[in-house]
Amino acid sequence: MAVNSNGKKSKKTPFRFEWVLPLFIKPRKTISSIVEQEKPAWLTPLLLLSALLLITVLVSGPIRLQQIQSGATLPQDFQYYSEADQQKFLTAQATQSSPLFVYVFPFLSGMLKLWISWFLLGSLLYLSLTLAGSRAGSIKSYNLAGWSFLPWGLRYLVQLAGVLISKQLTPAAGLAGFVSADATGFLLFMRSLLGLIDVYFIFQVVLLFIGAVPLSGLSRSKAWIATGISILILMLLQAVPGLISAALGGISLSNGFFFF
Repeated sequence: MAVNSNGKKSKKTPFRFEWVLPLFIKPRKTISSIVEQEKPAWLTPLLLLSALLLITVLVSGPIRLQQIQSGATLPQDFQYYSEADQQKFLTAQATQSSPLFVYVFPFLSGMLKLWISWFLLGSLLYLSLTLAGSRAGSIKSYNLAGWSFLPWGLRYLVQLAGVLISKQLTPAAGLAGFVSADATGFLLFMRSLLGLIDVYFIFQVVLLFIGAVPLSGLSRSKAWIATGISILILMLLQAVPGLISAALGGISLSNGFFFF
């Protein structure tokens, strides 16, 4: 319990919504306040992102369902498939029109990507900074990692606006377009890796670099190198499911929905 200015006890809350807008307006000042926290403060951004993810899935569901039912997702050269193969594909596609595939799986895949990415980034950040000489607690790394994901909210909002305006699902491929869609081997991995990079990811990286120095107490070079290693390892881990997905011929593992 905390005591307010009137001498009355007030309940402490784990939510810090007062940091949401300032993070985009005054990122350096806000990040400094975040990394000073000795207690968990990562719940607010993750819950906001989860809510935006849910809204995006609900709004996009009918459009996704319409595309499936209208045959908009038929593979290239479908007309050359044998009748048996065509029937198998259409049967499998029919099952994808259920609420489980239209709403539940996209939401669950998005939640897993968000929360596991946060946990991995927080762990990698703490480990790399500790090895570089930092004595900061792990909570500070998880707090910084959590708030660094808030730019994903802008991505969700832009994609949501695109869906409402265009009535189409808009994939977020990042820089994947620099590698041919029919790439194989190492180029296929690079395509998956580049697909993770967009303006929102760059914003996230900037926030991490801003917070790494005051969090760790290390010199700028040491803090930035340790942070860069954490980001690189996370990207490599995130790119592996995309590589496996493409290698399996489009069975989506990491890209369970249109915005991943």
